[in-house]
Amino acid sequence: MAVRVVVADDHALVRQSIVKAVAGEEGMEVVAEVGDGLAALQAVTTHEPDLVVLDIAMPGKDGLAVAERLRADHPRIAVLLLSMHDDDASLQRAVSLGVKGFVSKSASVDELLEALRAVRDGGSYLSSGVASRVMEIAAGRSSTSDLGLTAREREILGLLTEGQRPGEIADGLFLSVKTVKNHLTSIYTKLGVETGAQAVAEAYRRGLVHRG
Repeated sequence: MAVRVVVADDHALVRQSIVKAVAGEEGMEVVAEVGDGLAALQAVTTHEPDLVVLDIAMPGKDGLAVAERLRADHPRIAVLLLSMHDDDASLQRAVSLGVKGFVSKSASVDELLEALRAVRDGGSYLSSGVASRVMEIAAGRSSTSDLGLTAREREILGLLTEGQRPGEIADGLFLSVKTVKNHLTSIYTKLGVETGAQAVAEAYRRGLVHRG
């Protein structure tokens, strides 16, 4: 029985080339091709695929957000991510979500097919140059632990990464704004940063938080 595949990429030419590569592979069948994250989730509901190929940078919901939903609602479906920007934060989130493959958009068609075959057969695949970076990220995460952040600081950091401002965080946690700002100062010190944006970036880099 053919492996059913959904392809999601907002660039039509890229999507069509992926579809062509998948369709030409024995034992695989493209059941849907879509151009954004919300359409990808709808296609999964409609077609019940075995494998979903997701571009990370898509409108609506990005590929990582879609992968997170799939892990929660359709854990049996394998996910292969495509990205032009294999930054540490994206790699860390991909690993934490149990994504089966991560392929750079600069990869050749042969490499894409190699990744698809690996995932199809129940394995995993990391594009050239990515595997060593994932190992470095994992090693860095294990060696830095949580940097001594308290439970409250981790909670506030999580809200900060969701885009909440100090006043909103204070209201949600029934704290004063001054108390929240004191916690943020402590968080910045422990992360070695100076601004909220830097704290968010560092939190993702270290795998301290994951987008909900």
